[in-house]
Amino acid sequence: MPFPGRPAGFLGTFVLPLFLASPCGAYWLMAANNILTTQRLDPIISPGSVSTHAHSVLGGSNFGLNTSTAALRKSSCTSIPIPEDKSNYWFPVGVKHFPWSNGTFTRQAHSRLVLFRSNCYLDYLFNDTPGYTTEFPDDFRMVSGDPTLRTLDPSSFAQQAITFLCLDFNGKSNRYNELPRSISCPSGIRSQINFPSCWNGKDTDSTDHKSHVAFLSTGPDNGTCTDPGSSPRFICQLVYWISQVFEDQRKDAMTPSQPFVQVESDPTGYGYHADFFNGWDSGVLQKALNGCNCNPYGDATCCVNQGIFGMNTSSVCYITNSVDEQSELSSALGTLSTLPGNNPIQAPCYQTYIDPITPPILSPVYVYNGSAGGPTGTVATPAQTAIVTQTANGSCIRKGSSMSSRRPPSLFLLGVLATSVVNIVFEGVVGR
Repeated sequence: MPFPGRPAGFLGTFVLPLFLASPCGAYWLMAANNILTTQRLDPIISPGSVSTHAHSVLGGSNFGLNTSTAALRKSSCTSIPIPEDKSNYWFPVGVKHFPWSNGTFTRQAHSRLVLFRSNCYLDYLFNDTPGYTTEFPDDFRMVSGDPTLRTLDPSSFAQQAITFLCLDFNGKSNRYNELPRSISCPSGIRSQINFPSCWNGKDTDSTDHKSHVAFLSTGPDNGTCTDPGSSPRFICQLVYWISQVFEDQRKDAMTPSQPFVQVESDPTGYGYHADFFNGWDSGVLQKALNGCNCNPYGDATCCVNQGIFGMNTSSVCYITNSVDEQSELSSALGTLSTLPGNNPIQAPCYQTYIDPITPPILSPVYVYNGSAGGPTGTVATPAQTAIVTQTANGSCIRKGSSMSSRRPPSLFLLGVLATSVVNIVFEGVVGR
């Protein structure tokens, strides 16, 4: 399947090694149509409430404060080109910070892929023996990564599952366990996250949203499951790109050696994470896992031709915000006075930070099919102020003349992405 805007050989260089190293013999690859929404919602970690940080979301339009497989299947549209896949995939937004004198977070690119010709790719990898790989059950969900991590444990499979490629299409692209520091990445940075490939076969969730699944026996891309006959092969790879335009502006950043920060306040990359909630139509994914192995290059067209699932690459799907807060996360240009949730930038360690203000919740949520936006719901739950607040102001906060514990310096918001039997690639390219 071709990759628009990429040089020849990209697929073989950066995707196939993951496929060949894993215990699977088939995969399909497709470009997502658009980002559904970007806001502070996470119905797995923070069901029914505002999340501590912003996520960009792919998938079914019934994403919200709470969700279920039954609700997602009733979505009126999905931003995934396979209409039978109304699952949700979400991940934190990336930002770039500049020390502007007014102390704001400036952003010139964002998560909505369609506005900047950005592309998001999903790749399902699985064993090509029919029945070997199991579809996700109803209400199956899981999380990969931990937003509180600021250091690396190289023996941890969970942390091995998060990597960053410093891309150079004219030379060698190197992989790192953190956001590349003091290194030029002339063709961009690709962040990647793998999900566990093994399921215990009975639980659709667990207290930490991780214990019901496991990585392969020898790492995220290699080994076996305890019971491979009932365990789904699930790889989700989140990738966002920083164009040469951003690289040219590195010298103007507050920290030129590594100018990027994730909105959960992480400048290291160790806290990268992603979530998945199953919304596939019943039986369709299992049919695909049993029979969609007809093209060695991951072209899903052959699966469509067999009637396994449909494909609509031209439809788009957006939803209006549930969280009513002034944030330019969903606009093309703008500045942010703080990170969403007032998160302070924290490295090399992490301290819990609780924003004393919870923004209003809007209802209803509207679905629309154009980037201009839809109608806006009315306030269903007013803003709330916490009686007792906790502020992160200790040794974990990066401090400096242009930064306080409450207000980091200017941030340039980048494109985003990610989650589960899936590989997601995002390109945030400006002016191409």
